[in-house]
Amino acid sequence: MWYESALDKMTQGKWYSHKALVGLLNQEKPGLGLSGYHWAIDKLLQKGVLDKKGHGMYSISDGKKPQPFSPSYSENALSLTKSLSNKYPYVAFTVFETALMNHFINHLIGQNTVFLQVEKESAIYVFRYFQEEGHNKVLYKPNKKEFSLYWDIGTIVITDLISEAPLRSDEPHSIMLEKMLVDMCADKLIASTFSKAELPDIFEQAINRYILDKPRMMRYARRRHKEEEIRKYIAGEQ
Repeated sequence: MWYESALDKMTQGKWYSHKALVGLLNQEKPGLGLSGYHWAIDKLLQKGVLDKKGHGMYSISDGKKPQPFSPSYSENALSLTKSLSNKYPYVAFTVFETALMNHFINHLIGQNTVFLQVEKESAIYVFRYFQEEGHNKVLYKPNKKEFSLYWDIGTIVITDLISEAPLRSDEPHSIMLEKMLVDMCADKLIASTFSKAELPDIFEQAINRYILDKPRMMRYARRRHKEEEIRKYIAGEQ
C-alpha cells in the first residue's frame, strides 16, 4: 500500500512527531487531507509496522515484544478533556471515542462519537456544563433508541463511569485498553457502533500487539457481567 512506502524514509529507532509523520505521508500522496493521513497512520499501527509512544510520537516497529497501549485521541476529544478537567479537577472521568476502535477493526468508523464516562454523582453537572458552553449535540445517558434517533456528527455522550473500572494513574482520563475492550462488549451504545463479528479479531490483535493486564481486565469484566464472553475471546473460541 502507498502509505507503507513512508516507512522507507524513516530511521529505525528514531521517534517521529505526528506532524513529521504526516509530512512523510504527504510526500507519498500529496493533498490527501488530514483525515486521510490519520487513516493511514491507523492502518500502519493496525498492521503492527508502526509503534506509538505517548504524546503523538511514532517509530518503526521492531517487531518484537508487545507495546503499552497509548490511545491517540482526536483534537476534539483532547479539547473536551482539557475543558472538563479544568472545570471539575476532582471529578473522575475517562474518555472513549469510537475512532479509537479503528486501531483494531477492518470496517473503519468514519463518523466519530465521544463518550465521556463520568462518576455517577457528577454526570448531570458535566452534561449541563457542556450545554452551557454551547455544545448542542450532547446526550445524557441515552438508551439505544434515543442514541440512534438523536445521534449526529460531533455528538458527545455523557454516561456513568462504572465503579471498579480500571483507570490510569499517570493519565487518569485516557482510557486503558483493558477497559476499552470490556466496554466494547458490555456497553450497548458503544457496541451499536461496530459489528460484533469483529470482536474475535479485535481481541487477537490487542493481545498480540499490546501489553494487556488480563487479571485486571477480567475483574472489570465480572463487574460488567461479561466475564464468560471475554474469556472465550481470549481463548479464541469465538
